[in-house]
Amino acid sequence: MRRQLTIAVEGCCHGQLDDIYRHLLQQQQRLKKAVDLLVICGDFQAVRNVTDLETMSCPNKYKQVGGFYRYYTGERKAPIPTVFVGGNHEANNHMRELYYGGWVAPNIYYMGSSGVIKFGGLRIGGITGIFKDHDYAKGHCETPPFRGPGRASMHHVRSYEAFKMLQIRKPLDIVVSHDWPQFIERYGNTAELLRRKPFFEAEINCGDLGSPVNAMLLERLRPAWWFSAHMHVRFEAEVASHESIFTEGWNGVPPYSKQNSGSLSESVAAAERPTVVANQDEIVMSALSDDEEDSSAVGEPPSRPRLALNLPPPKHSVAEEPSAEPAACDIARAEPDFTSAPVDAAAMEASTEPSNDCVLEQEVLETADPKVPDRPTRFLALDKCLPRRQFLEFIDIEVPDGIPGELPQLEYDAEWLAILRLCHPHMPLSELPFSLPAEARMSNVTPGIPLLPEAMLTRELDWVHSNVFSGGNRMFIPPNFMPMAPTPPPGTPDSASFGLAGQGATMWNRGRGRGRGSGRDGHGGRNGHAQASRQSDAEWVGPRPYVIYPNPQTDELCKLLGIEDKLTQRRHK
Repeated sequence: MRRQLTIAVEGCCHGQLDDIYRHLLQQQQRLKKAVDLLVICGDFQAVRNVTDLETMSCPNKYKQVGGFYRYYTGERKAPIPTVFVGGNHEANNHMRELYYGGWVAPNIYYMGSSGVIKFGGLRIGGITGIFKDHDYAKGHCETPPFRGPGRASMHHVRSYEAFKMLQIRKPLDIVVSHDWPQFIERYGNTAELLRRKPFFEAEINCGDLGSPVNAMLLERLRPAWWFSAHMHVRFEAEVASHESIFTEGWNGVPPYSKQNSGSLSESVAAAERPTVVANQDEIVMSALSDDEEDSSAVGEPPSRPRLALNLPPPKHSVAEEPSAEPAACDIARAEPDFTSAPVDAAAMEASTEPSNDCVLEQEVLETADPKVPDRPTRFLALDKCLPRRQFLEFIDIEVPDGIPGELPQLEYDAEWLAILRLCHPHMPLSELPFSLPAEARMSNVTPGIPLLPEAMLTRELDWVHSNVFSGGNRMFIPPNFMPMAPTPPPGTPDSASFGLAGQGATMWNRGRGRGRGSGRDGHGGRNGHAQASRQSDAEWVGPRPYVIYPNPQTDELCKLLGIEDKLTQRRHK
């Protein structure tokens, strides 16, 4: 029997690290199972100070410092190695400092805007943010102080990040995102999902639930597991190896979709949504607009078209009552089956640079494919950390043969480092749409997917093995965390907003079900937060923290790869 790693998966964090770790340790003891790694699927909220709160995209009255700062200062330490991706409610400036990924605190690692790392032989990919079609094509154009529209757009997924992820040739075990893949609800118990979240029906009917970018990535990468959050509900699905979840490829994701020029085989206007009455007993941060004022995505018309795709009908089944216990699941990792094919030199020659809406006719012949034959992708989305919610589960995953049985640690992934070097010259830094590199050709394995020639990737991979891995097969991520930004004084309550919330009610003291005994009058909130927020929400004391603190981890990684840090050197002046 192969050795297994136990992965704990958590939905949305929302700054509740103390509660998450406490619950995880309790479940370890109850199940008599040791967890090797905790994966958090976004809305982590690595808030260190008042400036971090100011760059977080949500109305001020919902902003709270949370408990992360105690891990940042070393007052507390994560008991389990933890990795996470960003969501749509993050300290955007802090995430920008670690664009390529890095430690936000000892034992807590951010996977970057997109990234792949290794842990105990497992390859884990991640992509940060949510999909908004009006920002998807843009470059990383935001600059300090990250106010106004830039505060919201920073957590919107960019096509450049998707393009980097599409260059992956070797199989992945896990992919982590905040947003669900579009159409994933069709591959699970849709009836049960609608029973628990009836206001999803309009989005499902018009094909507007989830991210088309993530659907495209799932179609290409086909990991064994895909973990998400964002929707604040537990949902599981399975996409069989022969099923296609998204067939339109790169040109099928707005705004690259060319419905106006007739390049899509068919485009259907989005159905008008009925008016939906949301649950008034809960504030759902994911439904809040990116702007500072109150508004809700519920009931608004969809912002992107419904695509007529060749998809299976929803898999309705008899609704099952959700289990209150964490589920333990086992998977068997199939060995990759790489088929050799000669490289067509003519297909690798550079052509005239294509525009954003150009169809690439030539194909690049692949000798490596991330899809493992006959292996399905199992999808799991979880809730946020609240009482009586399904927000944490343990999953056992078998590791490949030949992996040492030592204590697993986070490692750099050689192929991903090669992709960073390969794509770096094409990194867009303006609002102009990202154009595919002139060398890109469409995949002969996954239709509609643009790839840089495999010979180019192989060249960069050889460089990484010679200059980074020094001829070896492994390189551990150095524990080079260093606190850079000021933090509030010890004892500052999680509910503190440093005056940003004003005199209005904060997120947890509006009687929105934050714990037993909480009610509409705002009293009896969990751990006394309802009263503490009124009594201790003092203004920030001392100099105002900078917006950006260039992080030595980013500098060291860029030097290691021989690339320029184009983003975090945009200091606030």
